[in-house]
Amino acid sequence: MLPRQVVSHAQLVKEGLAPAEIANLSAALKIFPTPFKGIYYVPSEEERAGWFMDDPIRVLTLAIALFLSSGKFYYSCATAEEAVGISWRPSGEIHIVNEKVSLKRDIGGRIARNLGKGTFRSGKIGRLLSFYGRKIVFHKVGSIGDAKIRRTPRGSFALRSQIRADRKRFRE
Repeated sequence: MLPRQVVSHAQLVKEGLAPAEIANLSAALKIFPTPFKGIYYVPSEEERAGWFMDDPIRVLTLAIALFLSSGKFYYSCATAEEAVGISWRPSGEIHIVNEKVSLKRDIGGRIARNLGKGTFRSGKIGRLLSFYGRKIVFHKVGSIGDAKIRRTPRGSFALRSQIRADRKRFRE
C-alpha cells in the first residue's frame, strides 16, 4: 500500500490481505477510516504518528470518487463558499452534486459515539472523522456537464453563480 491514497476493502483483499489483517490494520490505526463503509485512507508516516490528515478535503474527494465509482461530482453550497472564500465560518456540512445518488450521511452521531466511549482508540477515530465535518449531503442532478465549476487538485468547486443556482435548486 502506498501512503496518501484511498483504498477500498476489495482493493486490499486483491492485494492479498486477509479480512482479519485488514481489521487489524484498521484497529491499529495504520489505515484511517473515512465516512464510507469499506473505504480507508492510507496515511503517511507523519500523519499516522500524529493522527491527523494534511488535507482532509483531498482525502474526502478521493473517497467520494471511490464511493460513487465516478469522478463526476463537484462541491457546492456551503462547502464551495468556504473554498472560494465567500464564507469564513466552517459550516460542518459537505455538499456534493453528482449524477448518481441523493442521500445524507450524518457523521456527527458517529463522532459523538466514538468520543463518548472514552477509550484511546475511539477518541482518535472520533477526532479523525471530525476532519470530514458533521454531515455529508449528496444532491443528485441529471447532468453536471453544464455546471460552472473550478477544478483544483483538492477537487472541483462550484463558482459563485453556480452556488446561487444550486442553493435555489436544492433549498438548503
